[in-house]
Amino acid sequence: MSRLPQTTLHFNRQLKLSNDGGELSSDTGHFLFREFDEKIGFSQTIAKYLHLKDECSFCIHPNEHLLRQKIYQLIAGYHEDDAADQLTHDPVFTQVLGTPALASQPSLSRFFKRFDAQALDQLQAANQELLDRVHHARQSETLIFDLDSTHADTYGNQERSSYNAHYRTLGRNRRWHTRNVCASRCRYRSLKYFQKLD
Repeated sequence: MSRLPQTTLHFNRQLKLSNDGGELSSDTGHFLFREFDEKIGFSQTIAKYLHLKDECSFCIHPNEHLLRQKIYQLIAGYHEDDAADQLTHDPVFTQVLGTPALASQPSLSRFFKRFDAQALDQLQAANQELLDRVHHARQSETLIFDLDSTHADTYGNQERSSYNAHYRTLGRNRRWHTRNVCASRCRYRSLKYFQKLD
């Protein structure tokens, strides 16, 4: 009888993935996400950038752990913060997050109340570093934008309105363009946002 090979995970060598029908859990797919997390340095990048204004003098779960817990809960389909109370001692989640117990629902709710515009900027900077890391690993040199125009219905005798045969209606066709998208070697950090043309 042929068996699939047993795979050891890099982030925790005590865990092994196999297909021998042992103890089952519906959330074991999280081990693969955790392995990906480790490969791209997601958790380390979040810890490096996320610094919330926190007045707590003592906390069991640091902010970056709370964010990781929420992300892993969302990936597993636990969209409500209340799910944290059911998952507090879940064996898969505790192994994936590397903690003896998950944060409770009130801890997650308090965590999100600490977010402000500066925290969102911090997450944007972390996201940019992760994107740069992925593009570097892929050795991407070009970036292709496939942009379609956007149709907006018009009524009455509006300026620049014309008939659109595809939509069979009068409207304006908005076009989008980018500036400074790519030089001879594309630098992803220098991408500008799309600018609307009327």
